Amino acid sequence: MLSMNPGDTLAQIAETQIGTRGDLQSGRAALYGYLFATDAKLNAFEPQWTRRGFGTDLATRYGLLNPGSNEPQPSSRFRLLDADASAPESPVILRIHSWCAAFVDWCVMQLLLKSPHTTSLALSHRPRTTMAFGLLHWGQSNDCTVFNGNHAAPERGDVAVFTFSHTGIVTHPGNGGFYSVEGNTTPGTGGNQGYLVEKRWRAQSLLKGFIRLPPKERLGDYNISSRIPHTA
Repeated sequence: MLSMNPGDTLAQIAETQIGTRGDLQSGRAALYGYLFATDAKLNAFEPQWTRRGFGTDLATRYGLLNPGSNEPQPSSRFRLLDADASAPESPVILRIHSWCAAFVDWCVMQLLLKSPHTTSLALSHRPRTTMAFGLLHWGQSNDCTVFNGNHAAPERGDVAVFTFSHTGIVTHPGNGGFYSVEGNTTPGTGGNQGYLVEKRWRAQSLLKGFIRLPPKERLGDYNISSRIPHTA
């Protein structure tokens, strides 16, 4: 049975993407699908090799993906943190720098294409931002409910925006935190500048804010004839 709750449906869509790896050729089709859900040109996602990542001030993104390196000029293939020589595919360095917001854009687009009956949000008003903080501005402008991260707890299907410019979709609320499915992340307790769609535990204290999609206002959702006795 289809859920009428847009948040539950959005969370289900995000969960189907867990395990997608942008550093493998087999995952590139999904990754490019996320990117095309935005308004940005592909060259906007090209990596800046000196940009800091993984929440550290000292290590660059390239250095973190290639421990012990002296940061030579990037070539077409590099080892990643979890490279496995016995794996059927060899990882190639992720050429896309930040795609967490693109992943959320894509999930919302899929919701509006496949389950438009769950929300009053129109497809023409879907998010197309490449920036995590841009999702908060989008929500405020499109009849979504936007919460301050310090004043309320998120629910399943809310779009979480973190203080460190990262975003994901809440799947399991908890006490003091929650699980969210995120693109451009890493396994375990690593940082946010990664190559994977994964479910991560996040403390609520990391929330900058979160967005809840508007439900569909449907006057005819109930079977009126079965609830009101006939008098004629």
